[in-house]
Amino acid sequence: MNIVVISSQVLLYVCFAILAGSFILLLVPSNYRPDLKIRKRLLLLSAVALPVFAFIPVLAITLYIAPRLGLVESLKIVLTTYTVGTAWDFTLLGSIVLVLLITFARSTEKSTFAVLGALLTFGLLLTVAWSSHAGSVAPTLGITSHFIHMAAVSIWVGILLIVGWCSRNHKNWLEFLSWFSMVAFGCLFATGFSGLLLMDTMVDGYIDSWMVSYGQGLLIKHLFLLPLVFYALVNGFIVKYKLSKDAAFNPIPWIRVEGFILFVIFIITAIFSIQSPPHGHYLTNDAVSPLFRLFHDTVIDSGNTIGFVVKLPTVGFFFLSILLFGLLVLSIFKKASIAVSFLLSCLFVVSLYLMLMMTVVIR
Repeated sequence: MNIVVISSQVLLYVCFAILAGSFILLLVPSNYRPDLKIRKRLLLLSAVALPVFAFIPVLAITLYIAPRLGLVESLKIVLTTYTVGTAWDFTLLGSIVLVLLITFARSTEKSTFAVLGALLTFGLLLTVAWSSHAGSVAPTLGITSHFIHMAAVSIWVGILLIVGWCSRNHKNWLEFLSWFSMVAFGCLFATGFSGLLLMDTMVDGYIDSWMVSYGQGLLIKHLFLLPLVFYALVNGFIVKYKLSKDAAFNPIPWIRVEGFILFVIFIITAIFSIQSPPHGHYLTNDAVSPLFRLFHDTVIDSGNTIGFVVKLPTVGFFFLSILLFGLLVLSIFKKASIAVSFLLSCLFVVSLYLMLMMTVVIR
């Protein structure tokens, strides 16, 4: 069931990104973006899928308590008394309104349609934030920070997805970058700030949380932010420079790579979001992450903490990380395929992760 829940959360994030990116780009004047072909079918499919994917965690809880109370009674209790169920009720209602809006809109190019679609999309994001772990731990701060986090990522990823895969050309690209670069860095700041608030709410000791699965997910997610920031800088500055020198230069592949990195972050977020957050007296030997066990197979209890000691493997992986980052930069100037650049980004993150895990000592 965990795999189903993880897959549903990844697809839920993608649907939100598609809707948010589409509605925002429809509000942007055509001379400030490339020509786009956003199919109404894509918007409709995303809107219909939202309550379906959001229902999977509700179903998981229902199936967990069903052996004692019966399936129908369990579903009734979850939908009426559990926060995750009540929030899903609002998700369903909002999604129905959004589906009707998309279905009966005469033209997807009208600003009224885009404004209403964007408002409904972010309203639905709020219902998902309401049902989150952070919302249950600290309702006001948790829901607010989770909403900001999801909204910022959805805007960033959504624009990248739609421009990267629905553009007919790269016309007006410099004009597009003139505003998107600021939006991307604004989203990065909002994601980072809200992420810190979420960590403060959900995690007791960031470094020590690496010993459990939730903390491992956070660490890997944060490491992937490094190549993400790199590609944001590439699209914001290097691509702009290349276009000013060569109008025939195609910038779309680099937008797609940035989108791929964000998609990986989506997957990581979905994986660790189903784990118990390291809050309170969480650390026992059984709770230690299997991934962390690969490097430190010792008995661990609540009294243990993480320290750092530089060893020979640490130095080796440090220089390997520098080499991989250099190859990543070189791939930009040598116009390597997006597959090569993406692979180098992943290897760079793996090298940094191994460097940290080799440096960690249990105290």
